[in-house]
Amino acid sequence: MGINGHRRELSLVQKVQRKLRYYEQQVLAPVKYLAYATGQTKFVPPPDRMYIESTNICNLKCIMCPTGRGEVTRPKGFMDFDVFRQIVDEMAPYVKATTLHIWGEPLLHKRIVDMVEYCSAKGLRSEISTNATLLTEEKSRQLLEAGLSAIYLSLDGMRPETYESVRVNADFERTNQNIRRFIEIKSTDHYDTYVNLQIIQMQQTVDEIDEFVETWSIPGVDRIHVKAFDSWAGQVDEINELRAYEPDLPAKRYPCPNLWYHVHIYWDGSISMCDRDFNSRFPLGSVIDEDGKVRVMKNWNGPRMQELRRRHIENDLDDVFPCNHCTEWAWWKPTFSTSQGNRPVEEGDAQRDPNRLQKSSTLVVYDRPSTARHTDAK
Repeated sequence: MGINGHRRELSLVQKVQRKLRYYEQQVLAPVKYLAYATGQTKFVPPPDRMYIESTNICNLKCIMCPTGRGEVTRPKGFMDFDVFRQIVDEMAPYVKATTLHIWGEPLLHKRIVDMVEYCSAKGLRSEISTNATLLTEEKSRQLLEAGLSAIYLSLDGMRPETYESVRVNADFERTNQNIRRFIEIKSTDHYDTYVNLQIIQMQQTVDEIDEFVETWSIPGVDRIHVKAFDSWAGQVDEINELRAYEPDLPAKRYPCPNLWYHVHIYWDGSISMCDRDFNSRFPLGSVIDEDGKVRVMKNWNGPRMQELRRRHIENDLDDVFPCNHCTEWAWWKPTFSTSQGNRPVEEGDAQRDPNRLQKSSTLVVYDRPSTARHTDAK
């Protein structure tokens, strides 16, 4: 039947599966919030969102990225497809979506399209974030045919000199061509993959953001994300110096919601508190059990995760690295009925520019630009 026929044949089934899971997740939302709000550490419901690291290898040396700067010292590799399959088999009924990236460039994984297709067959939303340097026309069509739910396309800059100084080893014109061709194929062939085009707020890009938003407000781009700068828990001084705005933190620290809502699984099966522990300094076990079987939930509520949740509840983090240096814990906070992704946006921050709507229905999202304080960092 082929990939194309397979995708269309399953589309109705996938929609029904996702709709049923949506309602199930809505029912579970208050239960999850109560587990978080009451400080439950042991019997925590399944996470909302799953992050799977297909690989931690990258083809670029981006200046704001611990991988690109050579700060990630744990072993490099690619997730075994059978491990991936077992993870999805267990967690697809529970999580709202899974990314197929944490660190590294997911398009380097030889079976990334198979991963997307497997998620589609299980009725699970799949997403990837890519630097788009390897997003050829062939790869674009394969991902779209496989049923990719969302793609985050990173393009940091409107000038070759800006972009190439940030995304070291990338070519500005080629990346632009790859992105535009992906959008063209998506629009022409009516795929429903959600396209999120993003630029990071940093010193190198801040003066080009308005032009970026205006230029990319085109049909086929569903959202333009002006993404907050992530310091990766302030671990690397050279990265901290790239920040365009100082973080705006609450007066009192609350437990990081990631530990109740997001599960992060690295390529080798190890569980991390979040992507900011990029070297697994606080290991939480492995989803691969001693008998070789994959068991995610066993580790999601395992003893090390319970201990970390307790430390957050008690704000006993002085010797918990990198939590003790982190500011990104304040990026979001769940409510009784809702939880959101890992980015600093509050109600009312997501906005549609009425003037831009005359030309495009693109949603433009800023991450707290009005409340951030500009730094004097050079």
